[in-house]
Amino acid sequence: MMNIKRVISTIEKNYILSNLKKGERIDGRGLWDYRDWTVKCDVITSAEGSSEVTLGDTKVITGLKYEVGPPFPDLPNEGVCTFMAELLPLASPLFERGPPDEQSIELARVVDRGIRHADCVQTKKLCIKENEMVYILFVDIYVINYSGNLIDAGGISALSALISSQIPEGKWVDGNVEWTGNYLTGETIVNELPMVVTYGKIGDMIFLDPSLPEELVCDGMLSISVTENKLASIQKSGTATFSMEEIEMLVKKSMELAKKIIKELNLWQYKR
Repeated sequence: MMNIKRVISTIEKNYILSNLKKGERIDGRGLWDYRDWTVKCDVITSAEGSSEVTLGDTKVITGLKYEVGPPFPDLPNEGVCTFMAELLPLASPLFERGPPDEQSIELARVVDRGIRHADCVQTKKLCIKENEMVYILFVDIYVINYSGNLIDAGGISALSALISSQIPEGKWVDGNVEWTGNYLTGETIVNELPMVVTYGKIGDMIFLDPSLPEELVCDGMLSISVTENKLASIQKSGTATFSMEEIEMLVKKSMELAKKIIKELNLWQYKR
């Protein structure tokens, strides 16, 4: 099979880099501009929470399901929230059927780490009975169209699915779970609103939100998960190196961007 990345690199990398050095992008954006966002929630009727997020032409759908089960022995009064990502073949000719590959594992882990380390999900609110029974949440991210920067789109999709969730409330009665008829909502479960912000680097040029052509020729990428005032996690991929000065600059910029984007998207409007 033809190596698509090699062909694109040969043809386009110098063109993309020359534009970046002029402060321009091949799609008309500046170096620090996101593509347009859209968010829709409650798009999967059979899920307890769901969302569809587009970032430019990248589209991700996330669904949230649950079950109840015993807690981990070292966390007897905390529920569990797990993340999975699937790159559907319909999203891109670059994706194939089969077990999760490196890219899908990275997507799930980076989104998970940013949400977990930001103290986003209140796991103690997911405890039904200490040492006996807790909620286990499954947040499944499905890539519907791949046009670059799946991590940021996946992060917002996962967060909005959590916010829009409505989970039946259970109580522990005589050794069993009984349902009260009420619900745990995203307002109960979600505390902080973290956002993951991804940058690409080609040569010495750094830029926000790589599109697909840019992503395919990047030397490396850096994903920084932040709240308005706290760094949650950092993930680097590729061979590019980032100096401490560059990382400090990007963390500061990420906090500014996260505050702006979260306010513009107004994700709390999707709570039920």
